[in-house]
This record gives sequence, structure tokens and C-alpha cells, in this order.
Amino acid sequence: MTVRILKTAKIKITTKCNRDCAFCIFANGARGENMPMDLFATILDRLESIPFQQLHINGGEPTVHRDFPALSRLARTRLPQRVMVLGTNAITLARNERLMATAVECYDQILIGCDDEHGNYEQVEAVVPALRRAGKTVVINSVLEVIDEPRLTRLARLCDGHGAIHVTNHVHHIDVGQPANRLHGLCARYLDQHLMIELDGSCYRCFNAMAKEDSEFSVWDPDFATKVFAPRSEHYNFCLRCHEYADSGASVVPSGR
Repeated sequence: MTVRILKTAKIKITTKCNRDCAFCIFANGARGENMPMDLFATILDRLESIPFQQLHINGGEPTVHRDFPALSRLARTRLPQRVMVLGTNAITLARNERLMATAVECYDQILIGCDDEHGNYEQVEAVVPALRRAGKTVVINSVLEVIDEPRLTRLARLCDGHGAIHVTNHVHHIDVGQPANRLHGLCARYLDQHLMIELDGSCYRCFNAMAKEDSEFSVWDPDFATKVFAPRSEHYNFCLRCHEYADSGASVVPSGR
């Protein structure tokens, strides 16, 4: 049997953010919480027991976590062969030299959301040239519903001029009035294996997961490594409203063992 390899382990290290968007399902503005360092270290312990390709640090806005530099260096040290990915709005990176230096030191790829939702055009224009000079892969993602054509053109020129990547997508927030998905087979994204680890250590095998009642297991479980690749046959509650749901036709996601 083919051994499955996790594509991405995504750790949400904070629900704090330097923006406070009313529609956001991933952050709580300044009212959010930070993941404790000891929990982060435990998660790294667990991840060392499974095969995976990328470690994606996200939030909230991860750079506002008070221990962001220490967390980043710990992950880089403990998992030196993994691709380190930072998901950010780049606002803090543009304003804080120490945090920018941490990003350059510890991360291979920087993923930046940039559109009217994020309100960060000037900051993105400031950090992209510096990140590219440092040899980092930079991907800018814009939601088409909240950006106009002149802004899109300006971002495209920025990326072309510095060798960054610009991608666009449609509104990605759950339950914004679209018709419910017809749930038959499990989502094809399950087959492109991701693991989402929440602030409290709860785990979901979906990159977009956010519903506490849907957590399948925890980093505290002694059989964590087995559960990551165990067969799955149930939809998450949020699958019904997910814009990225794509019916795979599969009734059960196969085991990786």
C-alpha cells in the first residue's frame, strides 16, 4: 500500500490580528489569544512522528504573537528539512525590522493576502522587494470580490517586477449566502492531505477548518500519528458552505498505511 505523505501541517498560533474584520472566521482582532510556547513545542514533537512536506504558520496574524520570533526559530531548528511557510498580511513586517528579519531568517515562502479586506497595499509594496532580494518565494493572494481592476493591475506589475507570484480567488469565507453544496463523495481536497492544528491543539484534516465541534482528534492523543492518516468517511459540518468543496466521488478517504 502506498504511504501517504502529509502535504501541509498548518498551525494556527494566534487568533489575534492587527485588523478587525467583522466577517473574519479566523481571527478576533485584539481580543484574540496566543498559543502558549509549551503547546507549540508539543505540536512540533507530534509532527516529528509523521511524514510531511510543509509547515505553515498562520493565525489570525501570526506576526503579532508576542513569541513569534522564538516560535519561528524553534520550528526552523526542530524541523530543518521542512519547507517553512508564513501566512501574513505583511502589515507588521513592513513596520517592524525585527519581525521582518525573523521572516527572512526562518521562512522559505511568504503568503500574503492583499485586497480591500486587508487594507495593506502600501505595506505589501514595501515588503515584497525586500523579501524577493532575500530569495524568498512570495505569493500574493487577492479576493476578486473585494479588489478593483486598477489595484489588481498594480499588484500584478509589482509581482512581475520582482519575481513574486500573484493569484486570485473568489470570496473564501464560509456561509456568505451561497447555495449549499450537494454533498455526495468526500471533498477532493481531503485527498490532497492537509492537517490544521487549532490554538488548543485540536486537529482537522482540512486546510479551511474552523468549527470546534468538528475536531477529529488532538495533538494530545497518544495515537496522533495513526489518526492523521486514518480513513475518513464523514463530511465536516462546514463542508456544506465551503467554496472550495469539490466532490471527489470517493465515499471513503483511504488509509495511508
